[in-house]
Amino acid sequence: MGGIDQHGAAGNPACKSGPSELRSGQGSFGKLHAKQVEALIRHLIDCRRVFDGDLDLFLVLTIVGERTFQARSAPEDMDMHDFAAGSVSNLCPAAINLQSIADFSGIPRETVRRKIETLIEKGWVARDARKYITATDKAKENLVELTRSAVQFRNAMETAFRQHLSNP
Repeated sequence: MGGIDQHGAAGNPACKSGPSELRSGQGSFGKLHAKQVEALIRHLIDCRRVFDGDLDLFLVLTIVGERTFQARSAPEDMDMHDFAAGSVSNLCPAAINLQSIADFSGIPRETVRRKIETLIEKGWVARDARKYITATDKAKENLVELTRSAVQFRNAMETAFRQHLSNP
């Protein structure tokens, strides 16, 4: 019986079978999925390190950031340099509050409240008079390393998909 290899994979040949819905009609699902998990793990490790192990804090800020900088309002031709040089004050963020974050994420409301307070203390989010929360330029500037990690994750996925499409 095989053990776990350096990547944490079971070396047991019997482990190659799985639910039929994952085996049928998926082409090279296994390779693509493995590359996705590998890239995601690297990114989550970076996130955990930057947020001192607090992945709930990361998730709350990520939700706020997504509402502050939405895909529908992002310029088509924006590159990483444009993103870094821009200001969130020039954006028209979607409204989000503490309860919306709790409902969306499944994180208890009181935990979200504490995370928002921590993010406010760090200067990474701001809360307006209506109690809507937005990400700040300081978050963008302080977390540029994490933005690079996210770009590396995206690039790894694009490469895996291209390889998948060129080798059906």
